[in-house]
Amino acid sequence: MRTIAVLVLCIAAMAAAGAAQTSISTVASPDGTSIAVECTGAGPSLVIVHGGTGDRTRWRPLFPLLASRFRVCAMDRRAHGASGDTPPYSLQKEVEDVVAVVAAQPGPVFVLGHSFGAVCAFEAAFHTSKIAGLALYEPPIRVADHSAILARMEAMMRGGDREGALVTFMSEIVMISPEEVAAMKARPSWAGLLATVESSVRQDRALSRYQFDPARARTMMAPTLLMAGSKTASPEIKRSIDSLRQTLPHSTLRIFDGQEHNAMDSIPQEFAATVSSFLLQPQR
Repeated sequence: MRTIAVLVLCIAAMAAAGAAQTSISTVASPDGTSIAVECTGAGPSLVIVHGGTGDRTRWRPLFPLLASRFRVCAMDRRAHGASGDTPPYSLQKEVEDVVAVVAAQPGPVFVLGHSFGAVCAFEAAFHTSKIAGLALYEPPIRVADHSAILARMEAMMRGGDREGALVTFMSEIVMISPEEVAAMKARPSWAGLLATVESSVRQDRALSRYQFDPARARTMMAPTLLMAGSKTASPEIKRSIDSLRQTLPHSTLRIFDGQEHNAMDSIPQEFAATVSSFLLQPQR
């Protein structure tokens, strides 16, 4: 019996190791910044662009759910994870990073973006014909000026209270509930979010200067899945989703019942299945 048990454990460990097998490479952005990319699986290329904080590792729990259908490549946005950074900062450079990563992948590429990363993915689709489809979770394309909140965050960080700054960002700008913040703190990705909280300030300032152009949005040819949580409280995100839904000519809206800003963390199987089904369906 012990021999069988050991054999089962060995097989399980080998299967887990195979499922987790990834390769990490770098792509040079036009300004010379090195962008790290972690890939796994086989099939059509799917590039994942993470949100305002954290890095590519936040998406590793979804790799096993996507890698059987896609060659999944999660990138570290500039100044996050293993990627470099080159001043001065701009949203345009973030978009160029996504375009460079997409260009480095074989064949047509699908792009999945979360929050700020979804804005970058959306903009990238106007700059390359390689993007065959988009999946965007709560892209904040229409936001207000959060200068007062950002100033408080900077004061907290100067005083060493990084967690206070991150919670302020999540609670007052993203408008995540206290329960969702508590759930985020309990996940392994929290440390990565804390490590990159400074970037949230410059990113949010860049978003406040971003001008959404409805006429331009109507020219988007890539089929686009718009996703949001039914419990998302931010009026800015709701306004953003409405604007995209009304202007994108090939869009589908999916609202995840009972979810907020992080459905990929709380319901990963349903999230991955929704993204996979949309991107792989025959497009009209």
